[in-house]
Amino acid sequence: MHRRVLKKIIFVWLLLAVLVGLFGRVTIAAPDAGRTAADFLLIGTDASSAGMGGAFTAASEGATAVYWNPAGLAPLPQAEVLLSHLAWYQDIKLEYGAIAFRVRERLTLAASITYLSYGKIEGYDAYGYADGYISAYDWAGAISAGYQLSDNLSCGLTAKFVNQRLDDIGGSTFATDAGLKYRWGRFVVAGAVTNLGPAMKFESVSEKLPTAERLGLYVTPFELPVAAAFEIERRSHGGFVVRNGYEVGFYDQYFIRTGYNYLSDEQDRHFGAGLTVGAGVKFERLQFDYAFTPGDSYSSESLHRISVVFKLSQ
Repeated sequence: MHRRVLKKIIFVWLLLAVLVGLFGRVTIAAPDAGRTAADFLLIGTDASSAGMGGAFTAASEGATAVYWNPAGLAPLPQAEVLLSHLAWYQDIKLEYGAIAFRVRERLTLAASITYLSYGKIEGYDAYGYADGYISAYDWAGAISAGYQLSDNLSCGLTAKFVNQRLDDIGGSTFATDAGLKYRWGRFVVAGAVTNLGPAMKFESVSEKLPTAERLGLYVTPFELPVAAAFEIERRSHGGFVVRNGYEVGFYDQYFIRTGYNYLSDEQDRHFGAGLTVGAGVKFERLQFDYAFTPGDSYSSESLHRISVVFKLSQ
C-alpha cells in the first residue's frame, strides 16, 4: 500500500519535471521583463485561490477554473455563478464575474468578465492647470469551454477580448488560454498556457501580452479534509513565480487556507511578502470566501478580497 503511494508521488514529480522541460527553460529575468500590456490579466480573480497563494491551476474547479485553467470546468454537476471583488491600493478596484454551465455530459461552457478601475485620476492641461478628471480602466471578456476526455483527463480552451483605455487613448486585442488536467487518485496534475495572442497597439506603440505558462500539483494525501497545492509559473516576458498553498476543511462546510508565493524578479523582498491567509464557508447553494494579503508584493499594502459562488439548479 505505502509502496504504491510512494510510486505515485515519484511518478507525479517526474512528470512535472518533464513538463517543465517541455514548457521551456525558466529564466530569472528576461531581457524584456515588464514591457507588457494588460498586466491586469495576471491578477487572480477569486478569494479561495488567493487564500492558497494562487496555487490553483490544478485545484480549481467549476466557475473558479475559468481564470486558472479552463480544463477544470469539466465535469460540472450544476451551474455556478462567481462574483469577486478586490480592493487594491490607491482606489484601484478589480471586479470579476463568471458563469459556468454544463451543456452536455462531458462539455461545460462559461462566460466571464474582468473590470479593473483605476479610480479618479486628475487631468492637467498643457500649462499644468487642473482640467478635471480622466477615465482609466481595463477590461476583458471571455468565453470558455471545458471537455472531459476520459474519467481522469480533461481539457479546456478560452477565447477573450482585452481592452485598455486611458482617457481618449486605448488599445485592444484578442487572446486565448488553454489547459489540461489529469487526476490520478489523490493527485491532480495540471498545466495551462494563458494570454496567448497578438500584441496590443496603442496608436503607434505596440506591446506584448503577459503570456504565462503554469504547471501545478494538487494533493489530498489523507482521509482527512486536508489539501496541498504547488505550482510554478513562467512568464514569457518576465521572471517566474513559485506558489504553494494549503487548505483544511471542517465538516465539509468550513475552510481555512494559507499560502505563499515567490516572485523571482522582485526587488527588496521583506519578511511576510507573498504570504496569504483565507477562510471560507459553504452551504448547499452558496459559498463565501475571504482572503487577506498582508504587505502585498506589488503594493506593500494589506489587501482584502471577497468572492461568492452561487450554485444554480440545472
